[in-house]
Amino acid sequence: MIALLANLALLVGAHLVALQIRLRIPWGNSLGAEYQGDPPLIYGIALGTALLTFLITAMAHRLGTHPLSRYRLTLLPTLTSLVLMALGVVVLLPDVSQLQMIYFGITGVVLALLTVAYPNRLMRHKPPGALWANLRTLVTNRALVGLWLRYTIQARYSQTLLGILWIILLPLATSLVLALAFSQILRVEFGVPFVSFFLSGLVFWGLLSQGTLNGLTALVAKMGLLNQVPLPREIPVLLALGEALVDLIFTFGAMLIVNALNGIFPNAYYVYLIPLLAIFIAFTLGIMCIVSCLTVIVRDMPQLVSVILQLFFYLTPILYPVASIPDHLRVLVLINPLAGVIQGVRDVILYARPPDPLTLYYPAVVAAALLYTGYAFFLANKDRVTDYA
Repeated sequence: MIALLANLALLVGAHLVALQIRLRIPWGNSLGAEYQGDPPLIYGIALGTALLTFLITAMAHRLGTHPLSRYRLTLLPTLTSLVLMALGVVVLLPDVSQLQMIYFGITGVVLALLTVAYPNRLMRHKPPGALWANLRTLVTNRALVGLWLRYTIQARYSQTLLGILWIILLPLATSLVLALAFSQILRVEFGVPFVSFFLSGLVFWGLLSQGTLNGLTALVAKMGLLNQVPLPREIPVLLALGEALVDLIFTFGAMLIVNALNGIFPNAYYVYLIPLLAIFIAFTLGIMCIVSCLTVIVRDMPQLVSVILQLFFYLTPILYPVASIPDHLRVLVLINPLAGVIQGVRDVILYARPPDPLTLYYPAVVAAALLYTGYAFFLANKDRVTDYA
């Protein structure tokens, strides 16, 4: 059943990404306003394809392989399901763009390599169900995570003059300086006060940036404890993410106060911030799982990650609106999975409108794939990190 659901999720994810690429990138023949690239029947085809592939795979395993392996999604059945779904759409839905189906095939193969072939290679020496067993262990130790996180936050600001206010003051100071530069010196118009514009992007970006930086030292800083106490290696990474989430709560509250001073108040569309935050958390945690292990093995990872984060910051529309990007460079927005999420956050907070779901398909699929692949990488290497201590 797990393999069935995973295969279905991969097919739907590949379709959604292909749909966004076809509608957002002006390649190929122009599409009319009546174009239906996402008919409901396509999800029925995906479900039928996943069921058919699951039944064929189960029968093949019963005939010749160990029964436990039927619950592991492998590359050959995944590629088979991609081909079957593409054929089903071409036959049953001939009005769907052929270029969209090409995008579907390319996206599906890439997702299959990242979420099926690579994780299976990493986990080939692990017993079946190792991932879910580790997740159950984490749920069992959730009280330890909460207690340790509270202690970490208290110790972090125990001997500072302003204490936890530093979480709020640093982004506010940065916003005020940039507001002076952009609104008074460069005379750039944003339609809303620049402080509110910048903070709406910075608050969520801070989760990714701070979480990644915390993840770099999550295992290295706790290596002495991990070598002496038998506790799950994931706990230090979750603590690092928890610290970043605490920072997010305080900076979000400061942003609400600043927005209220500028006449921008919370609205009913704030409910959309929950899925947007979930995408950011999944993306951040996936990166943290990877960099936390790599830092133990390669000690100059912090320098490299800092440069990549700085480059990524300027490639993400935090300092500037998406509309200001030239048309010939607009493809960079589609490639960057966080651009659509940042724009969705601004739509909700600044303009009181729901985010465009089409722009969130690609970020959601990338975040889910990165989280799964990153956690598989973490599980495959977590027992080796003590060798490099």
